[in-house]
Amino acid sequence: MGVKKKKAVGLLNRIQFIDLAQAVTQSPVARREWLRAYLQRALKGGKFPSYRYFRNAIPTIYGVKRGLDPSPPVGREELKKYVGAACNGIDEAKNVEAALTLYDLIRPRGYLAYDHEPRHLALGRSRQAAIGLQVELVREEELIFQYPYPRRSRLDDHTIRVLLSIIHHAYAVGDREGAFVELADLSCDFETAETRRLRLPSVRAPRIIRIHHDEIISLDDLAPEVQNVHDLLMELGEEPD
Repeated sequence: MGVKKKKAVGLLNRIQFIDLAQAVTQSPVARREWLRAYLQRALKGGKFPSYRYFRNAIPTIYGVKRGLDPSPPVGREELKKYVGAACNGIDEAKNVEAALTLYDLIRPRGYLAYDHEPRHLALGRSRQAAIGLQVELVREEELIFQYPYPRRSRLDDHTIRVLLSIIHHAYAVGDREGAFVELADLSCDFETAETRRLRLPSVRAPRIIRIHHDEIISLDDLAPEVQNVHDLLMELGEEPD
C-alpha cells in the first residue's frame, strides 16, 4: 500500500467529526476537491492550529464536580495561569484566548458539570468519527451535551446541523436519549479564509447553538453522504503523488 493510500485509510479509520461534517456539507462537485486538499494537508503534516491544551482544560473550565471533592471551580485568573502553564509556550495565545472565551460564555449560565466517558460514532468496520466529548451538563432539569468549538472561522448553519446530529447519535442514547445537544461556538462572526488572508481584524463572537429534536438528521440520511466521503477518499488515495 502506497503512502497516499495508507494516509487516506488512516483518515477514514479515525476522522475528526468536525472534518467529517464539513466534508458531508460540501456539494457533490466541491466535495472531491475539498477532500483532495484535506488529504494533501495530511500528507504534508499540516494541521489546524492546535487547541490541545484548551481541550484538556474543558472539564476545568466547566467546573466538573467529582464525588465528594469540596474544591470550588477555578476562577478566571487561575484558569488563565493553568492553561498558560500547560502550553509551555506552544500555541499559548490561542489556547488561553479560547479557554477564557468559553469560561466567560458558560460560567454565568450556572451549569452543573459531570464527567462523561468520551464516545465516538461508528461509521463502519474499524471506522469511527472521533468526538471525544467528556462532559455532560445539567441546567434547570435539562441534560445537555455541549461541544466547545474553538476555531476562529465560523461554520455555516448546515455544517453545524450535521455536526450536532453526529453528536446526538453518539451521545443521546440509552438513558441519555432525551438529552439536548448544543455547540458552544467560540468563532469570529463573518471571518473567512479571505479575511484572514487580508489580515482584517476579527473578534470572537461566542454563542450557544442548540439543535432541536425535529432538526436532527437521521442516520439513514447521513449514511449515504458519509459513505460517499469514504469512497472519494479511497479514490483519491489511488491517485499518483
